[in-house]
Amino acid sequence: MYRDYHAEQSMWKDLNPTAKRQAMKLTYNFVMKDGVAFDPETGEIVTDRLHVEPVIKASQLKGYEVKKELRQHEEANGGYVFAFFYQLQAIEQRFPSLTQSDLARLMFIGTYATYNEGKPNHCYLAHDNGVRIDKRALGVLLGMRSRNKYAEFYGKLIDENILAELPDGLAVNPTVFYRGENLTNVKGDYQYTRLFRKTVRELYAKFDGRSIKKLGVIYAVLPYVNFNYNFLCRNPHEVKDGKIETLKLKDLADALGYDDYKHLIKTMNEIKFDDKPVFLFVNNAEDRRSSKVIVNPDVIYAGNGKHLKAIKILFN
Repeated sequence: MYRDYHAEQSMWKDLNPTAKRQAMKLTYNFVMKDGVAFDPETGEIVTDRLHVEPVIKASQLKGYEVKKELRQHEEANGGYVFAFFYQLQAIEQRFPSLTQSDLARLMFIGTYATYNEGKPNHCYLAHDNGVRIDKRALGVLLGMRSRNKYAEFYGKLIDENILAELPDGLAVNPTVFYRGENLTNVKGDYQYTRLFRKTVRELYAKFDGRSIKKLGVIYAVLPYVNFNYNFLCRNPHEVKDGKIETLKLKDLADALGYDDYKHLIKTMNEIKFDDKPVFLFVNNAEDRRSSKVIVNPDVIYAGNGKHLKAIKILFN
């Protein structure tokens, strides 16, 4: 069997002292006491003569590689924020006052959520250099030319309880966007996915004016993205491919408020970055409305990394 010694060594370095001792005991016949190795038959101290080679199962090595690839994917796309939503509930039902253009701007705003250290339970808005973003700075960041339209949009964010004006800055509702590890701070029956900061910002810079509305589709489809395979479906938590119910384009169009599913297809086809599509269509020759729609994991990804490589190949 092929052995990846480099990966094994890397994994060995990542093990904590307890795990290392357990691995050593599996490989050699000795007894550990107070950090010293003894020959169980003679009682001789053999610590200085031990050559440690960890015994790592193929499944452990594969799991390590999957996690490593997921970390590299996250870093390559500028890190991520968690975007929260109710499964299979249209975003417009949660935020009824927001238009599709508003959703695009909201998604962009989310990428500026600061990393949460545990206290308080919300994230502030800040530039990458740490400078907090206030109301005026947010308007500049969004690039909205009309002061009246920005004032209207900002008012919606406050009224919908998405942003809160605190004495030390603008805070993001943690049930909308959260950046950090302690997800126990987030209350409620929400689902969440990774929203990648670099990619979303690149898309926002590419679309402006009237075209910004198109980007709202990305945020709008979050409740329908399967957690394992990143395609749109009716049962996002299903892990077995054969049991996943593909969401027909006509039904998706209805859920997103499109009168004609062909208009939705046109919009989704136009959303690209680096000449790569955000939405990939796997056509059903018999019924185009039943085509499978896969979302580019460089933009949105909720999985554990197991199928990430295969999904990325489709877009490359």
